[in-house]
Amino acid sequence: MLKTLFFLIILSYQLLAQQLASATAEIVVDSYSLEKSRSIPIGVLVKLEEDWHLYWRNSGDTGIPTSIEFDLPEGITISEIQWAFPKVFEFDGLASFGYEKQVLLLTELILPENYQSNSLSVTAKLKSLICKDVCIPFNTTVSKEIILSNNFQTDDDVSTLFAETRKYLPEVTNDFELAFTTDEDFITLIIESLNLDLTKINSLYFLPYDNGIFKNTAEQNYKVKDDSIELKLEYDHFKTVELKELFGILVFQFDDTAQSQKVYEIKKQINTNN
Repeated sequence: MLKTLFFLIILSYQLLAQQLASATAEIVVDSYSLEKSRSIPIGVLVKLEEDWHLYWRNSGDTGIPTSIEFDLPEGITISEIQWAFPKVFEFDGLASFGYEKQVLLLTELILPENYQSNSLSVTAKLKSLICKDVCIPFNTTVSKEIILSNNFQTDDDVSTLFAETRKYLPEVTNDFELAFTTDEDFITLIIESLNLDLTKINSLYFLPYDNGIFKNTAEQNYKVKDDSIELKLEYDHFKTVELKELFGILVFQFDDTAQSQKVYEIKKQINTNN
């Protein structure tokens, strides 16, 4: 009886939290020109109430990764989601990665040359978890009918949203050299030929796309040398998967009002037997 009462209290609290939580999602479209390109930039925009957050593609120690499944007309394809770099949340020694207030998850629709219709319908099934004092599922389906135009100009606020989000996307072309050393507990990244002012770096961390390989933490140990930086990543104590590829983002935070951060995507094969 006592267990049943406890379960009902917890369930009621979760249902009340779900009613109070405010998270909305919608599909938005940026400006495009079908005369120049057969691609249409779109995004799933999620807005959250104050103090609520949802998770990145790697949720870290808590939560679940956000995912989106698209339903498209025949012949239409879609690119991979472009993830802006997330905020690191830390609580009781646990670190998780996600977004607060709002986030725009970018992608592009690709139209074939022979696409005949003057419109297309896009449906996105979002699966995520939103958290504040408690965590509740935020699973929703959103749709949008896009009327095709040779030259489409979106609203100024939507255009600004896309432009601001792109500033937080990782650069895929790295203008530095990356080497590494490994031991039983750590892998040390050696970053050289970096075209940045090393004296103004006040934070550096690597966030992997896959969970369970490295220890999730809000701070990582790095050492600035004359012309290089060494970043030490600690393996997860319960790691069961061998590290074969270093795949994620490298985030530089600067003590500089002109440039607050620089983000690079890292994808490097790892042979720990060398």
